[in-house]
Formats: sequence, C-alpha cells, structure tokens
Amino acid sequence: MKIICICTGNTCRSPMAAAILQRLLPGADVSSAGLYAEDGMPASRHALLAMDEMGLDISAHRARRFCPEMAEGALLVGMTRAHVRALRSLCPAARVELFLGDEDVPDPFGQGMDAYERTAHVLEEGARALIHRLNLH
Repeated sequence: MKIICICTGNTCRSPMAAAILQRLLPGADVSSAGLYAEDGMPASRHALLAMDEMGLDISAHRARRFCPEMAEGALLVGMTRAHVRALRSLCPAARVELFLGDEDVPDPFGQGMDAYERTAHVLEEGARALIHRLNLH
C-alpha cells in the first residue's frame, strides 16, 4: 500500500501526518509532498518538536513538490479540501481522500508550539479515523 500525504509546503502537516500513519501502518509505504513545496526544505522546527513529543523522528524529512507521476498506484490524502480539489484536477484518475474526512487539518505554519501540538493531536486522531474509514488495516 502506497500513501502520500499532501499539503502546501510539505514542512508541517503532511510530514507529521505521514510519520503518524507510518507508525500505525508499519507495512505501508507512506510519504508526503507539497503542492507548492520548495524541494529540500527541512520540516519546521516546531513540527520536529511536536513529533519528538510523540516519539517520532522526522529530522531526516526534506520537502518535495508533488508531481502527478507520484500518484500512480497511490492513495493521495490531502490535508484540506483545497488540496483535494487541486489533486483531483491534477490527477483525475487517482484515488484522493481528505485526511479528516469532512474538515480541514488546521495549518500551524507561522504559529507557536501550541498550534503544532494541537495539529499533531488532530493528525493522530485523524489518522486512526482514516485507517478505520478506508479500511486500511
């Protein structure tokens, strides 16, 4: 199973979501990308710290820009409805889902540590719900 978590810059939400999903689905190939990512950027400092608090290490993460070729054989999981719309437009044949099912994952970018911790908890609960909703066990 190949899953790609997609957000805007690929430095906060999507790498955090991918790390959480990878822990919950150890046999899956889980990665992340950003629709407007600057290739090679590290995860944000607060994202690193929030994941560290959850026992996850994303220090090796480097941002990558999403390209339609990545969609082949993958489940694309957008962090917001806007991401999902963009992905469906770029990859009409791909399987695309909204991470939280019916609401956007809040973007902590540019905010303090509290926002990143809240987002990390939203992502953890959302990952469990996504796995159950899509029967990805």
